[in-house]
This record gives sequence, structure tokens and C-alpha cells, in this order.
Amino acid sequence: MLALLAGVSPHLAAVEARMGRVLASRQPRVQTLIDGLLPFHGKMLRPALLLLTAEACGGVRDPHIGYGAALELIHTATLIHDDLIDDADLRRGKTTAHVRHGNTSAVLLGDYLYTHAFDLAAGIGDLRALQRLTATTNTICAGELHQQLAARDLDCTEAEYDAIIYAKTAALFVLAAQAPALLGNASESARQSMADYGRAIGLAFQIVDDVLDYVGDPAKIGKPSGGDLRQGLITLPLIRYIEMHPGDPEVGVLLAKKDGNHPLIATLIEKVRHSSAIQAALDEARGWVEQAQRALECLPLSIYTQALSDLTVTIVERAM
Repeated sequence: MLALLAGVSPHLAAVEARMGRVLASRQPRVQTLIDGLLPFHGKMLRPALLLLTAEACGGVRDPHIGYGAALELIHTATLIHDDLIDDADLRRGKTTAHVRHGNTSAVLLGDYLYTHAFDLAAGIGDLRALQRLTATTNTICAGELHQQLAARDLDCTEAEYDAIIYAKTAALFVLAAQAPALLGNASESARQSMADYGRAIGLAFQIVDDVLDYVGDPAKIGKPSGGDLRQGLITLPLIRYIEMHPGDPEVGVLLAKKDGNHPLIATLIEKVRHSSAIQAALDEARGWVEQAQRALECLPLSIYTQALSDLTVTIVERAM
């Protein structure tokens, strides 16, 4: 994936530097928590999407750097809060914030990132872009809440699952892909096409993440496998498994239990892992990848649009 982002790597470095400056605190104790976030989570995929789209639509400008930093701050804040909600000890192989600093500090650290993201976006001076950032953050929170309320409910349909993963994951991808248009650097038709691209790549990304929760190597994904099922979360691999094995008595019994460490949970994880439900979920993700690639047809052909197209493929290849 790093090779695909080479064309915008200097801009990504600028985004990360902007984040560091915005978060800097005069209080040494607070700065210690901030320093613990460095280097920031993952490959900074969301600002990378913004920057690639900006380059494809005419070039990166300073507002794109600031907005990309705001997006990544929002994303990082959601991860800190998610890890606390999930009681996760590891994130990409590193100890999570609430384990290092306690639950209260982790909640406040996430809030600190949210407020600095909004302040950073406000400083760009584009009211519409700020409103979209706050609205998208509301959508993310609603999606996470929806997922928690749907836990252990076997009546959770694929349509409901799609609504949940759009809200909690794909909505931020949509905003990242649309940001150049919001900041005045693309046409309205390009804005809608990039919204379609962001939605499709975001849905594919989350489906593959949900597959990796069953089949991923814990050493590579940085956390134990089967965490979703242990929390009672209904994701696409389980939905497909239930469709294919409607008479499996363990499914309803285990999801009704609150104990994620019940010994039979591991049995059900293995059943899903070795079933055709995994391939069916990946096929769904590939369908979204194809939609994302079609959405790019509105943009002029360049190394940046090619990188956006190739990026969609790497998302599914993570589970291969």
C-alpha cells in the first residue's frame, strides 16, 4: 500500500506534522499522552484518499492538508473510544490507550482529539466543509451506537449491517473522497462520483476487516481473532454462515450468552472461519470494489486516479 501512496507521501508527512502541532500541549503530562499516539495509527488512509483525489482534480492546497489532518484526528479518536468500548488490549500490536492510561484518560484523550479536529476544520474558513465534518462525526457515533444495540440480535439483517458499517466506517471515507470538491477544487459531478467511490471503498474496507476478524493472523492484524463474535457483534461472515447453516443450534445459544470467553465461542469462530461464508463475504467486498472503480471514470486518467483504483484492490487483498 505504501507504494500506492508514494505520489502524495510529502503531503501525508505535512498532514502528520499538522496533527502534531495542533495537538501539542504546554502541559507535560498531557503531552505524554499525545506522544503515545505517535506514530499515528495505520497508513493514514483517509487523508491519503483526500490527497490523491485532490491531486487527481487539480492539485493539493493547504486547506487539503488541514482537512486531512482533521479527518485523521476524528478517525484516531474513534479508535481510542472503540478500544475502550471493546475492552481491547491491543491495537495493531500496541497496547491501547485505556490500558496504558486508564479508562477516564482514554475517554478524555479521544474527546481532546475530537475538539481539536473541529477547531482545525473551523480554521480553514469553509463553513460547508466544517458542517460536513461535524455531521459525519454524528453519523459515526450513531453507527457505533446502532452496532452496540444490535449486538446478539439474530434478527439483524444484511441491510441493517450495511447501514451500520456505512455509518461507522464508510461515511468518513465518503467525506475524505469528497473533500476536494467541498473545498472548491472539483465539479459537482465529480463530487457525487467521489461520494460513490468513498461509499464503495469504505464498505469494502469494513467487510474485509470483519472477515479478518475471523481469518486474520493475530500477529499481522495486531489483535486476537474472533473479537467481534465474542462481543456478540453480527457481521457479514456470521450473517452468511447463518444463511448457509440455519439449523446450527450453537449460534443462537452462544449469542444469547454474555460471556465472550465461553469455550464454545471458539468452536463457532472455527466453524465460520472454515465455512464458505468467508468467501461469500469477500465476494461482496469485491462487488463494492468494482463499484468504486467505476465511480473513478469521471476523473481524468492520471497516476493519482490509477492509485485510487489500485487502492481498492489492495483492500480485498488484505484477506488473501
